[in-house]
Amino acid sequence: MQLQPLVMFTPLARQKLGEVLEQEKAAGSFLKIEMYQGGGCACSGGYRYALSLEKAPGEMDVVEDVSGLKVVAAKADAEMLRGSKIDFIDSLQKTGFKIENPNIHAEACGCGGH
Repeated sequence: MQLQPLVMFTPLARQKLGEVLEQEKAAGSFLKIEMYQGGGCACSGGYRYALSLEKAPGEMDVVEDVSGLKVVAAKADAEMLRGSKIDFIDSLQKTGFKIENPNIHAEACGCGGH
């Protein structure tokens, strides 16, 4: 049985990540995805996400090539992230990357996030 990719990117998210890599002159960098519990909307199960560019993975990181981008997550976060979709939102109220994680289920979501 083959595992789902760690994450998937929408075409717009992949394009925007490419622009960030070019702007930061960070070709060859790793995209690190971190999960933090506490805060955040009930729709996300109280999890928050952080994206950063790293020169190398850490000792306890899982590394996967996704759409030509090296994606990194701590082993502890990898299974919780697996199958997540990263999109890019550009609206009047919010601009940035959005992670939709199918592994996080919130019983009471009142913010309209789902």
